Amino acid sequence: MEHRNDTEGPVRKGYQAAAKAVGYGEREGNIAYGATDLGLSAYALGRHVLKPDSWRLFRYIRTDYVRSYKAMGASALGFEIYTDLQTGKQLYQETGK
Repeated sequence: MEHRNDTEGPVRKGYQAAAKAVGYGEREGNIAYGATDLGLSAYALGRHVLKPDSWRLFRYIRTDYVRSYKAMGASALGFEIYTDLQTGKQLYQETGK
């Protein structure tokens, strides 16, 4: 909206403060933030979720589950990949300094 790319949220500031507390700088906090973001995204895409058409009599069985990325719609998966690429780009730029 304001064409700025230097805004930082409270979580990123928390990572930076934690990095400073243990003797590193903001750069290392940003790297930890980006790596955590990508790791959580990979976990979320790869975890097992219930199939939309699954039902149970007593308990769910292994075939009632599917990987999360298979259950996502195309637009949601595309947006997730786009944001992961942007995070990876920022992480690359941060490590290149």
